[in-house]
Amino acid sequence: MEVSPNTARMIDYWLGGSHYFPIDVEAAKVCAGVYPDFPTVFRELRDYIGQVSRYIELQGIDQFIVFGSGLPTCGNVHEVVAQAKVLYTDIDRANIKLGQEILAENSNAGYTFCDATNLDTLEQSVVAQVLGSIRRLGMVFVGVAAFIPDEIMTQMLDQLYDWAPAGSFLALDFDGEAGIVYPEMLELLDSMGAHVYMRNPETIRALLGRWQLTEHGILPVEAWQADVSAKPIEASEPVFMYGCVVYK
Repeated sequence: MEVSPNTARMIDYWLGGSHYFPIDVEAAKVCAGVYPDFPTVFRELRDYIGQVSRYIELQGIDQFIVFGSGLPTCGNVHEVVAQAKVLYTDIDRANIKLGQEILAENSNAGYTFCDATNLDTLEQSVVAQVLGSIRRLGMVFVGVAAFIPDEIMTQMLDQLYDWAPAGSFLALDFDGEAGIVYPEMLELLDSMGAHVYMRNPETIRALLGRWQLTEHGILPVEAWQADVSAKPIEASEPVFMYGCVVYK
């Protein structure tokens, strides 16, 4: 058994899942001791994944690729859009192995390796095996952009645009600037090799390149709703995380 804590399993613990070890619980408690809202942050992100997945499905899309997936548990994409085909990807071999075990009996979902910053690492034969003939895609890129510098993020989004079929949708989130008032949290993440890049709507928009924003625009993740006609949700200030869905 692994002796090191795993971020995806820590998140599973915070979300009320069951795929974690005591070492993950200990690490999660240390992190929450530095920043008590960590569990809330990841619950809001998981709720956001549900909202964007439902919205993309409503656009007539039934094929999804998830980048930087973590574990496919606790309301992740395939549980929200159960009739769709979903391919989870990650760079962490432990996440891939456990994810494949979790999805072993699910004929509509699979899990494979992909470095989200380099689409050349995505094995196209696996994409075809899980999703079938590629049409319009729904892509979910949540919980990753905060750790990617602008230059690489711009290149990745450009490469993804060239690769995705016309009519595809991509859901993203970005860390807002609220984190600056929690230096201990930023120091903790830095010590874990996870430097955080904080952004605002203006700097986020500059990264999107040829991608077009949906009518939602760029919103705090807790205010993003699949139903654009729904009553707006008040978001706290300053904003900790922004979300947007873009399309080709």
